[in-house]
Amino acid sequence: MYYVFFAIAFVCFVFHTTMHVLEHFEKVSGRKSIYAAIGVSMLLGWSSYFYISFSSLPASFSVFNLIGLIVLIAGFYLFFVSQNKVHKRMHSGKGGLVTDGIYRRLRHPMYLGEILMFIGTPILGQSMLTLFLSPIFIVQILIWRYFEEQKLVAEFPEYSEYKKRTLF
Repeated sequence: MYYVFFAIAFVCFVFHTTMHVLEHFEKVSGRKSIYAAIGVSMLLGWSSYFYISFSSLPASFSVFNLIGLIVLIAGFYLFFVSQNKVHKRMHSGKGGLVTDGIYRRLRHPMYLGEILMFIGTPILGQSMLTLFLSPIFIVQILIWRYFEEQKLVAEFPEYSEYKKRTLF
């Protein structure tokens, strides 16, 4: 059964990465249907990943579980705070590069949040399988980040200066 959920997670994350690459090379446009498909694939991917991680939880709660929980919560926090910031900016009609709030210090807090979730989840669930899978998914996130940075440099002249004063 793990292989089925692994396959679902892997296919979903590969689909997301493929969409980023195709978008970069202008093979797909930024239509709502593409973003909806990416959203559904990420929901399925994360659900499968969490299932694999937490399907056989240990009987006792250890220091490792606590560390994993803290890292996972930090990842969720970064992801949702940054997602909320971008969402508000998009729907306020302001547009432009987001450089305030959490983006004042981090260029890609959503991606960093996802990376922390990929680290915290297997530690919390004490799942060796997802611990070994996490680097594959983290590399995909770094690929997304690379293509997004290329797009932002081309779209916003001030982005190069923004990169110099922010982390990740």
